[in-house]
Amino acid sequence: MNQDTFDRHCESFTSDGYTILPDLLTTKECAAARRELETRYPDRARGSFECLFNKARIFERFYQLPDLVRLIRHFIGLDALLSAIYGSVVQPGEGGRGLHSDGAITGHNREASMAPADEGRRVTSHPMAVNVVFCLNAFTESNGATQLVPGSHKYPSLDIPDGAYENAITAVAAEGSAIVFDVNTWHGTTRNRTDNPRYAVLSPWRRRWTKCEYEMARVVKQEVLERAGVDGRIIFGVEAQPPYTESWQWDRENGRPKPDLADLERG
Repeated sequence: MNQDTFDRHCESFTSDGYTILPDLLTTKECAAARRELETRYPDRARGSFECLFNKARIFERFYQLPDLVRLIRHFIGLDALLSAIYGSVVQPGEGGRGLHSDGAITGHNREASMAPADEGRRVTSHPMAVNVVFCLNAFTESNGATQLVPGSHKYPSLDIPDGAYENAITAVAAEGSAIVFDVNTWHGTTRNRTDNPRYAVLSPWRRRWTKCEYEMARVVKQEVLERAGVDGRIIFGVEAQPPYTESWQWDRENGRPKPDLADLERG
């Protein structure tokens, strides 16, 4: 991605609350990811769609896309954390359940984390988190694609903005694209009116100092972390792990007790 293209995506994200990055995944990669979701679909209630990076090599690709990571870090910091990677399948007849904004479980919009002094106002001065929807098949007007409300990331109230449904647009995007949006942006899934499932992978990212969906540094498998290289230690939050021992016992670089104090390791 050249600088002019990057700047246009930044402008769209800043003004509309979202942008669409094309051609991040190849046709072959999308097909491989769809097959994995198809295989795991029957067991999704038992977590088969969660932490996908631990379950198939294809999903390790989703946080190793330079253009995407560059955009995410531009908005939420060079030490931004991957918060989850999980699957989404909208079957024929499903979807269309309304609009919402994210961050109500772990993020800054969580009701219990709203202080009285906030007076019900969200943090909208700058992005607190970024969500990514990978389109594993083309997103169309009729197959359960994501819809978003442009500009709604600046709306300060926790309540849905007036006219949100009238102003929502469907994110039509080619296979292999990624819809990248501010966690404050109101969005939802449209109804799938076709005869085929709509496949996607959802990948939220958080600022280092906020709480993620999972404690990723402890969830990620060692071999997955090793394949991610130096950058993976940042992405999975290994370097963000706070010590639970006294400072002289803690190996800050590796995010665990020092080797000669291995008995202090937590499982």
